[in-house]
Amino acid sequence: FESVLKTNDALEFAVVTGCLRISKESIFTGLNHLQISSIYNNGFEEAFGFTQKETEQMLMDYGMEDRIPEAKKWYDGYLFGETEIYNPWSIIKYVSSIAVNHMKYPEAYWANTSSNQIIKDMIWHADGEMKRELDVLINGGTIEKQIHEDITYDDIHESEDNLWNFLFFTGYMKKVSERKDDKYIYLTMKIPNAEIATIYETQIKGWFDKQVKSEDRGVLYKAVLEGDTEAIAGYVTKLLKKSISVFDSSESFYHGFFLSLLYGTPDYGPMSNREEGEGRPDIVLYPDNPTDPAIIFEIKTRKKFNEMEAGLCEAYDQIRDKKYEEGVLEEGYMGVKSYGMCFCKKSCIVGKYEE
Repeated sequence: FESVLKTNDALEFAVVTGCLRISKESIFTGLNHLQISSIYNNGFEEAFGFTQKETEQMLMDYGMEDRIPEAKKWYDGYLFGETEIYNPWSIIKYVSSIAVNHMKYPEAYWANTSSNQIIKDMIWHADGEMKRELDVLINGGTIEKQIHEDITYDDIHESEDNLWNFLFFTGYMKKVSERKDDKYIYLTMKIPNAEIATIYETQIKGWFDKQVKSEDRGVLYKAVLEGDTEAIAGYVTKLLKKSISVFDSSESFYHGFFLSLLYGTPDYGPMSNREEGEGRPDIVLYPDNPTDPAIIFEIKTRKKFNEMEAGLCEAYDQIRDKKYEEGVLEEGYMGVKSYGMCFCKKSCIVGKYEE
């Protein structure tokens, strides 16, 4: 391969493109005097994609001026040298889609051009520190890492710094600022845009779903059937703390999350938002044998940890005021137990309702 470039008299010059530097790769050992231009360098930055001005002109040419902020949020953010650049493939696909359907929402077009395996591997093998850094990034924050341009594919998994370098040079991270000490250069980095954020979030959610499915739920089922509120809360909190914060903190998320855990409870079937009494309890476990008690869960959320007990009280009030237990008993079940749950971020508390 290298001989085509080095000994070809008909060739004046050649351009070799890729994500990582080629100077260390063994297939190029016969080459020298290569001029390397990466996303970290100035000189050819505008050749890698569309500038802000070019993108705005493209959108205006197609009568899409109202989409400029949306396009910037989703596809801008790459810093080549010191120039902000849009992802060319994604912005072209975006404009083409809107030209056909002006109501079209933006998509993560990048995700369809790559398996994103490096992100998947990163999340699946992340230790506690990397999970904390991913938490920061997913929530719009920044991290600082030492940068070195001579990384190759063989180097990726040798250290966490190498992995972050790979993510930077392949477009999964962007430079915010830099500093230099006596020996090394350090970059402050963040996720570049909404398109790339969705790739991280999709992989994280896939990882979390598999984590949930692989957990031994026997511990939870036993705690639910025995009414062990501390064990229920401990099991759920442990699962949440394993996750990376890509999930919203709405009641509907926690509702769906806990409901999914209850499927498979021996001799019981969970139902969500079924009418009982004068309302719709969040979750009811209905026993196969009507002589066993039905089990009600009412779920609340709070933004502050010191408000979680108040959330439990609100759940109790709703169970009482909406007459959930009376509704279940009227269906012929011989007994009923009710619990309040309150979530805050990655924590959960559970309490038994007593009249």
